[in-house]
Amino acid sequence: MSSRIEVPNLVGWREERLVDLCKLISRGTAPVYVNDSQVFAIGQRCVRETGFDASAARPHSHKVKNVLRAERGDVLLNSTGTGTIGRSCIFNEDRDYIVDGHVTVLRADRSKVDPRWIEAMLRSRWGQQYLESHCFTGSTNQVELSRSDLLETRVPVPDLDEQRRIAEILDAVDQQLSDRIKELAKLALLREALVKDSIATAIVASARYRGLGELAQIASGVTLGSEPAGASSVELPYLRVANVQDGYFDTGEMKLVRVLRSQVERYSLRAGDLLLTEGGDWDKLGRGAVWDGHLQPCLYQNHLFRVRCDLRWILPEYLALYTSSAQGRAYFARIAKQTSNLATINSTELKAMQVPVPPLNVQHKLVDSIQSCAEHIERSKKMLTAMRSLKQGLVEDLLTGRVRA
Repeated sequence: MSSRIEVPNLVGWREERLVDLCKLISRGTAPVYVNDSQVFAIGQRCVRETGFDASAARPHSHKVKNVLRAERGDVLLNSTGTGTIGRSCIFNEDRDYIVDGHVTVLRADRSKVDPRWIEAMLRSRWGQQYLESHCFTGSTNQVELSRSDLLETRVPVPDLDEQRRIAEILDAVDQQLSDRIKELAKLALLREALVKDSIATAIVASARYRGLGELAQIASGVTLGSEPAGASSVELPYLRVANVQDGYFDTGEMKLVRVLRSQVERYSLRAGDLLLTEGGDWDKLGRGAVWDGHLQPCLYQNHLFRVRCDLRWILPEYLALYTSSAQGRAYFARIAKQTSNLATINSTELKAMQVPVPPLNVQHKLVDSIQSCAEHIERSKKMLTAMRSLKQGLVEDLLTGRVRA
């Protein structure tokens, strides 16, 4: 197994072991949490792709000795657990922090290497592949990163001035990404506030509440597992619970189901149908989105409810706002049946859901205001995706020497 991060070294930079570039490479110790302290413990949740998250650190006893204290400029590397292992960031805080046993500290010898260069190498796709290949299963059956392998890891090292120039370029890009992420978070809060205000307006404008069963046709989808065969059947794409997210559909991975041709109309979706999840984890309960009809025909499975609104009374987009609101979520939580940590709702309870029904013109205004915010969010998400793609290309150019800083 190679001890080198396999980044293409296009310009022949010297290569060094991390143990020779760092003054310290060590994991922290088991934390001792307390309710209040001026000392804080760094765990894996503190190490984010966007940088160090101080809000995730927990108060730690100041009486404990023989702890590893973090210093400004330390590289923090998550070293245990599937899904978190290999995530890294630079520590630049002023308060007193200790590091727990799930995080490795790499303290650079700054006469040899900029810590940001080490972190960029570890975070690169080559670094991530290397770290994944140097894991083992520890005594607690948890995946862990091998410290001995980490010590021997070899990386290309340009001169310090070039390292710093590269790091400053990547820092500037990261700052732009961070700003975009913060903007998205603010827009999400704005949308949440708009939904809350819209539902309050709808309640005030409503002459009365009506049961959802009076306002829409509600039906479950096709049951999987007993698929017919022969010329009387047809194979079609269908939506699963995993495809139905909060306010949108994730159709990146669609599956097929075979049904009788005579059943296609029964289980087909139309543009404007609201799909709601029957259950699962609490965060999936009643989750839904309005189908736009871009894929036809398209079926849906039996763990989803298709709500087909009577447009004389209610808009599907308005109903989606209500079902995703605090009031809607509270209703689903109240009526859900819980078994084995899973919660479910049935069609009878869904039909009984009381919905405020303002005039259609009020519904249109409410939907339009939310839609404008949603479109802004979608544009920002696309810009963020484009920026991340550009950064990936820039990282590869700079770390390989294809482009010199």
